[in-house]
Amino acid sequence: MNSASSLGAPAREGQVLRWRRALRARLAQPQQLWLNEAVAVAALDGVGRAEPLQDWASQQGGTALGLIVSEQLIHPLLCEPGLPLHGDEALQAYGRQQFLHYFGAAAQRWPLAAWRQAETAATAETAGDPAAAGVLALHLADWPARLQQLQAQQIRLSSLRPAALAALQTAAHQQPDWWQAESAALAWVEGSLLSWLQLRHGRVSQWRHLRLAAASGGSLAETLAELMAAAPGVQVLLKGYGLDTAAESALARLAGLRVLGRLDAPAPLAAHFELPAKHQATLAADFVVQRPPRSPIAWPLLGCGLLVLATALQQTWQTHQAREQLQTLLDQQTQRQARLAPRAAASKPARSATSKAQEADDWRAAAEVQALLQHRWDALLANVEQAGAETAGAISWLGLDYVAGRRELRLEGLANERLPALKLVDRLAAAPGWQDVIVGRLQNGSQGLVGQRFELSAKIRPAALQAALPAVAAVPASGAQR
Repeated sequence: MNSASSLGAPAREGQVLRWRRALRARLAQPQQLWLNEAVAVAALDGVGRAEPLQDWASQQGGTALGLIVSEQLIHPLLCEPGLPLHGDEALQAYGRQQFLHYFGAAAQRWPLAAWRQAETAATAETAGDPAAAGVLALHLADWPARLQQLQAQQIRLSSLRPAALAALQTAAHQQPDWWQAESAALAWVEGSLLSWLQLRHGRVSQWRHLRLAAASGGSLAETLAELMAAAPGVQVLLKGYGLDTAAESALARLAGLRVLGRLDAPAPLAAHFELPAKHQATLAADFVVQRPPRSPIAWPLLGCGLLVLATALQQTWQTHQAREQLQTLLDQQTQRQARLAPRAAASKPARSATSKAQEADDWRAAAEVQALLQHRWDALLANVEQAGAETAGAISWLGLDYVAGRRELRLEGLANERLPALKLVDRLAAAPGWQDVIVGRLQNGSQGLVGQRFELSAKIRPAALQAALPAVAAVPASGAQR
């Protein structure tokens, strides 16, 4: 017994710890981290070193996490304009088919994120052009297992956004003139990988991944010069990290190019992905399925539901107590019959006048007990219980006495006020099998009883009793049979 208790205590403590972690994760503000191509997390702005996601999760249980994922782990697909792809499910099905065609069976297990460009003031001017849409693939086949590792440590993953699209959404809010230009582009660089997102009146018209000859400013300048020559007049914003220290000087000769932030930083800057607290999601893609926002009336409705449930439980408990009291009275009658049965079966003494009277009393008592046992207690108790539950106030039963020979019933109870007791009389008087239902006494409670103590008497016809009271259109005001 002691060994079982000692084994159960650590299990309970572990469960409590998991609950606490889950609650902290639910309430925590997500911290934004960078997920690189080695599936390691690091702080933005280059603070600290990268740490494998599994090791980081084992030390950070009970928190919330938002990840910006490197474009090294992303395969973008821009859908052709005008395709009849309505809804995220249709977009993802189309994207899965295309990725399987280009990358084979491995793409079957890749997580997908669909995105569709929302209409803004800039895009409304070109309403004749179809809205841009696309699908992104996270080429990590074991990503579901990594999600399970986070869940095992009670870490809530709030978002998993691709870096280029997150940087584009930030640029749209910080550079509105650039966003509304006739021809614009965002160049996002991660060392030797360049993501080129070209826009036309705020709509994405091209998304390409280009490999640079080297992670240097010169190599990047050559590639950007070719891209900008193919789109004359394009306004380019350049963000990123991982280049050499001479990158900015090498890019200075390109007209129409603006560099935002440092390009020689060891990790992306947090400013590349900052968004105001209230912003319009003009472009958004997330590999974590977001729940719809909770309705503002959800909490009031929950409170109302809990109040109704508590009231129902209280009424149920009071009804259960009344039923237990009636059952106790029935058990007492059964015990009384058991005590009288041997006496009736005992040998008869000499038939004197006294013994005859005693024998007659015994037979009457036995007949009374037999009538009590054969009485339809189920229907009688059900009628009393249902009539008490239908009254406007709570009723507590104090006593029950039934004389089977005369078929007379006496009930004693306590109501919170007079009206429930009077309504109870009217309800039982209208029930089949009940006659001459009257209130014999109605007075204030005494001896610590609070409310109206009442005594009810009635004549019972057992054969006419029904298990359920018939429905009535309305219960008239009491007073006819008082």
